[in-house]
Amino acid sequence: MNSALNSLDPSTIEFMEWLISKDTNPGDTLLVVEDYFDKKYVILFDKSMLTNVIVAYRDGMPWCITCNTEDCGHVGFAIYLKQNYDRDDQVVY
Repeated sequence: MNSALNSLDPSTIEFMEWLISKDTNPGDTLLVVEDYFDKKYVILFDKSMLTNVIVAYRDGMPWCITCNTEDCGHVGFAIYLKQNYDRDDQVVY
């Protein structure tokens, strides 16, 4: 499957845009957080793929089940999301 987030680099910008828009206009981001279960998985809706994407944690390391890799933008976004959760102890989506 092809995504606009096919490498880790765009995930930084996408996460920043998500943080800015989650309170104002969440429809403007490429990724939508569907579900977050700390240290287990993240379900994202990728608008460029028009499908849900699952990033699971295996021994503490994120792995994108959908892309079958550890270095796509979904993984990068999930890492930032977890860091944000660890700081605030909650994810608001």
